[in-house]
Amino acid sequence: MTEQIVSVLPARRDDLAAVMSLERAGFASNEQWSERSWLGELLGEGRTTLLARTHIPVGVIALQTVGDVADLHRLVVAPKQRRHGIGATLVVAALEAGRHAGARSVMLEVAFDNDPAIALYQRLGFEQLAARDDYYGPGRHALILKLYDLASWTPPDLERGRP
Repeated sequence: MTEQIVSVLPARRDDLAAVMSLERAGFASNEQWSERSWLGELLGEGRTTLLARTHIPVGVIALQTVGDVADLHRLVVAPKQRRHGIGATLVVAALEAGRHAGARSVMLEVAFDNDPAIALYQRLGFEQLAARDDYYGPGRHALILKLYDLASWTPPDLERGRP
């Protein structure tokens, strides 16, 4: 794949159709968020929703900051665009936005068997805090990851090999 220029900008309410298209492509139907859930991310207080685009939307991330803690709610990258650094670009942009909003740490949940996502988050400085059994349903466990010190966090060099 040729290198693409990716722009990351705040998502707006009129981006909802593009976000839902990414959601439907990125997750099985029983795991998809509703339009109402995404609308809450786009319009809710303390929410940061960023959309990555090449010539079309290729990824979205949602983060909520409350006080000095941010919670990364959702990361979706179009299936054909995965493993090209878009997820890492989105997470870095969201972490920088969370820091700007006053967050000092960031938490997230990830499926315990989602090895590519876990590797990405660990490369960006997240550490395992705990595990939650049946978080995503019976037998579908989650790892709770935390980036402890967002204030002094610096993004890794993403050009030296993709996460």
